[in-house]
Amino acid sequence: MLGELRGKRDLLICDLEAGVGTLLRLQPDQADRVLVVTEPTSKSIEVARRAASIASERSTVTVVANRIRSEEDESIIKSALPHYDLVLVPEEPAIVSADRQGLAPIDVDPQAPGVLAIVELGRRLMN
Repeated sequence: MLGELRGKRDLLICDLEAGVGTLLRLQPDQADRVLVVTEPTSKSIEVARRAASIASERSTVTVVANRIRSEEDESIIKSALPHYDLVLVPEEPAIVSADRQGLAPIDVDPQAPGVLAIVELGRRLMN
């Protein structure tokens, strides 16, 4: 199915299961970019390290650090994954509220810092 899209200028984003299994099956040039999402916890960072390492052999990697609550969280992520393009998404009540309401975060509070970080990620992916 993905082969049918080759050559088109569409943006396709796939949300895959956590872990490295899918990445191990990814062939070079099957993805222009892989987003590795992590949180500032030891377990999440360890999985992100492995995933980013595997994905970087096959594609460009962007690490999305989610639920960043402090400068310490930011520092932990940056030191654990120093060689990757990084997007920081702060802990955001508007995102939690949107999820509870079944709405898009941008529809709940388009100026919230976490929402703006996600919008910026979208812009970066389109370029």
